[in-house]
Amino acid sequence: MTAADRRYVLGPDDGIGGARKFFGAPLRMLATGAETGDESTLFEQRLPHGFATPLHVHHIEDEAFYVLDGELDVVCGDARWEMGRGGFAFLPHSVPHSYRVRSASAVLLQFTQPSGFEEFADEMADVELTEGNLPRIAAAAHRAGYEVLGPAPFDS
Repeated sequence: MTAADRRYVLGPDDGIGGARKFFGAPLRMLATGAETGDESTLFEQRLPHGFATPLHVHHIEDEAFYVLDGELDVVCGDARWEMGRGGFAFLPHSVPHSYRVRSASAVLLQFTQPSGFEEFADEMADVELTEGNLPRIAAAAHRAGYEVLGPAPFDS
């Protein structure tokens, strides 16, 4: 297969693999390892107010996201910041991080390199982000090369 054979276009409502979720929130997969030669994953998330990832670390993948709409609180290592529409964050592998939606909702364009996040996202599609589910989330994260370090590090 040549590089030209891998090209494709998605419409504004299209996603690879159809409608998907991540922790119950809509996720639109734009590129996976299958399309990028295992180089990267690109996806759009539509998140509700209060959505917060557990504090976690990726041992292999770098993660980046661009805020299309909404506001976030972000923790990466010992740094904390707020982000809004048009903001961009790069979260390098091996550095613990988490984020929380501060606004009524948020839309993020997220990128991971190398690919692989899509398998974890599929496994966590309908899992609720609760402290009671942290053991299940941690087990799936471990299989994906991530480590859950604890609940989201934000005050209520």
